[in-house]
Amino acid sequence: MIRVAVLSALLLGGVAPVAARAQVADSARVGPTAPVDTQPIAADSLSKPPISPKRALIQSILLPGWGQASLHRPTAGGIFVALEVTSIAMLVQSKKDLAAARALANDSVLAGAGQPGYVVNPYAGRIAPRKQAVEDWTALLIATHLFAAADAFVAAQLWDVPVEVHGQSNGQQALVSVRVPF
Repeated sequence: MIRVAVLSALLLGGVAPVAARAQVADSARVGPTAPVDTQPIAADSLSKPPISPKRALIQSILLPGWGQASLHRPTAGGIFVALEVTSIAMLVQSKKDLAAARALANDSVLAGAGQPGYVVNPYAGRIAPRKQAVEDWTALLIATHLFAAADAFVAAQLWDVPVEVHGQSNGQQALVSVRVPF
């Protein structure tokens, strides 16, 4: 016990708060950034999406994120894949919890001290909430498929819409501008 107290005092008291190296502004790096490579992209590669909107829709219905990956949108695809994996994992866990509650609900338990006999198992009251959780995760799984399919379809349809996004920062403020010509 004394060792823990001494070690804690040394660790907490021996470290004085100082500014971290990353918190100090580097005056040599302040100023305009290096120019971005502005090589023109071939017009043929922008005029037609890599896959058709129908194929993007079907791919994302089958596996959310697949259509987005085929359209070179890895962030959107990753978000849909993460939602899919999370929904499946939680659905499996919710089904296990529901099965356990149903199995234990038929059993009775010994009443508390001073009360003779048996009472209904408290797990019987947990069946309805666990059934609701299974339904909720199933609904999220279906919604993920539908939203991913709609996103991929729209992204393929809007493939050739030229959008210019520019960012600018002066160290204290950030400015983002988007230009969509119609």
